[in-house]
Amino acid sequence: MKMKKIAVTSGDPAGIGPEIISKALRFYHLKKDVIYIVYGKLYPFDDGNEIMKIDDIDKAESTGQIYWIEIDQPNVETGKPSKISGEIAYSILERCAQDLNAGKLEAVVTCPISKEAIQKTHPDFIGHTEFFAEKSNTEDVIMSFWGPHFNLALLTTHHALKNISNQLTEEFLFSKLNLIHKEVSKLIEKPKMAMLGLNPHAGEAGAFGKEDILIQSVLKRLISQNIKIDGPFPADTFFALKAANYDLIISAYHDQGLIPFKMISAEEGVNVTLGLPFVRTSVEHGTAYDIAGKNKASEKSLEKAIHFAEKMILPKLKEDTTTYSVFAKYYDNFMDHVNYDKWVKFVLNQYHKKFKKSPQSILELGCGTGNISTRLVKKGLNVDASDVSSEMLKIASQKPFKPKLFRTDMLSPIKKKYDFILLLFDSMNYLLKDEEISQLLENVQQSLNDDGMFIFDISTKKNCEKNFDGFIDIKDSENEYIVHQSDLDYSSNIQTTKLTFFLKKGYLFERKDEIHKQKIYKVKEIISLISESNLKLIGIYCIEKEENLLRKDSETLDNLFTRLFFVLEKK
Repeated sequence: MKMKKIAVTSGDPAGIGPEIISKALRFYHLKKDVIYIVYGKLYPFDDGNEIMKIDDIDKAESTGQIYWIEIDQPNVETGKPSKISGEIAYSILERCAQDLNAGKLEAVVTCPISKEAIQKTHPDFIGHTEFFAEKSNTEDVIMSFWGPHFNLALLTTHHALKNISNQLTEEFLFSKLNLIHKEVSKLIEKPKMAMLGLNPHAGEAGAFGKEDILIQSVLKRLISQNIKIDGPFPADTFFALKAANYDLIISAYHDQGLIPFKMISAEEGVNVTLGLPFVRTSVEHGTAYDIAGKNKASEKSLEKAIHFAEKMILPKLKEDTTTYSVFAKYYDNFMDHVNYDKWVKFVLNQYHKKFKKSPQSILELGCGTGNISTRLVKKGLNVDASDVSSEMLKIASQKPFKPKLFRTDMLSPIKKKYDFILLLFDSMNYLLKDEEISQLLENVQQSLNDDGMFIFDISTKKNCEKNFDGFIDIKDSENEYIVHQSDLDYSSNIQTTKLTFFLKKGYLFERKDEIHKQKIYKVKEIISLISESNLKLIGIYCIEKEENLLRKDSETLDNLFTRLFFVLEKK
């Protein structure tokens, strides 16, 4: 299969574009069928995804890293738009447009620019949408916005309000609405669409202008083309009562639809230009010069824009199902009862007891927010740490004594050799099939040095019955309401934890859900899987006791302990 290429343009170098690109791509889940190329400026990172500088897109040949075509100048002051920053932003777009028109890219994701800064050297510049339409010789395009609550298309884009009425001719309306229907139908089968009126109360049958009468007549004419668009609706009541009933809403002018969209879809909305010969998505915010360079900018909208572009060029792309997304922000609070120093002392004692030395290289799989690995680094140890959750890794990266972090799941091959590999906090229980545990053990065995040790722990049935089965907890505060529920299915031994978050955004609360599933294994099942591997089980421990429980009856261990640690070495 031919690899697809997505460009990410950094926008105005004085704005937040370079910062949000670096934040978004550092631990981004790079898809195996996509090559990612950054055009412009970014702040390099020392861990996470690898960056490779190139000077030509033809050198971006393989997946698994991020390519960077640097376009920048040293005399740009962060937070201060200027003629120079505008010229750089335009040069970035020009270079990317050349590669798009040459068919070397399938998609472009754009970070914010300053129209004012660009117009100092290119006075006819209007915006990204119009730029890419002109460069690709596309006669007409649609500016659209896609979000979790409703999707939006703009009938008119960057025009003075006083000129909108003259623009809404019958020919314009018929052509534009036809194009909107055609392009949206590529994304949604038989879309249900609604048109907003231009005037207050959709004109009140001509009392407040005649434009809405014209819109209504064009909508009737479209029916003969098998295009059904409801409306025109009064905009002031539509979003409160009817928006959820439609796949797409068409607003007559820019702010009419974008005010409610940005109000409730902040950080989650994506700007999509429809009608181009390539995919173009964008963040739905501006350059934010006031916070540029202060590490305050959110990368969420950019991540959404990249993912939306991926879905448009790879229709069969599966959604990411990472469990620690919203929960990542709250994880450390939920785990504040854990004595991490005690855990670190325990695992290091196990290694030292066996090999009479400290490990020279450590890998923590499923590292979460880095509470173990940061403590190991603080002790002067060389530590790599990985997790499948980009959000957990972002939190870990902000902590003192951070290890070298990278994103991967527990079952991917391990690329380096280590003295000591850890998998803690019942991460093993997230592997729901025996063959998954066997695969993990094989990967670990191949990545351990000769004097190598692997320690993992499991949550036992006793722990589940004592602390989680039938568990309900509610945390209520002014801006957050969190419901935590856990239950054990005794027929499958699957513990399901449901987390429901109601988070205040502006005037509203938004609901987010996460579901975590863990298999509660019996000790004898774990021992059996280890015996089939090329690793040797040398100890089973409870962190509260020094006694090696390896020779104890496995059923007794199931019934006595809530958590058990398994210590393994290479055979």
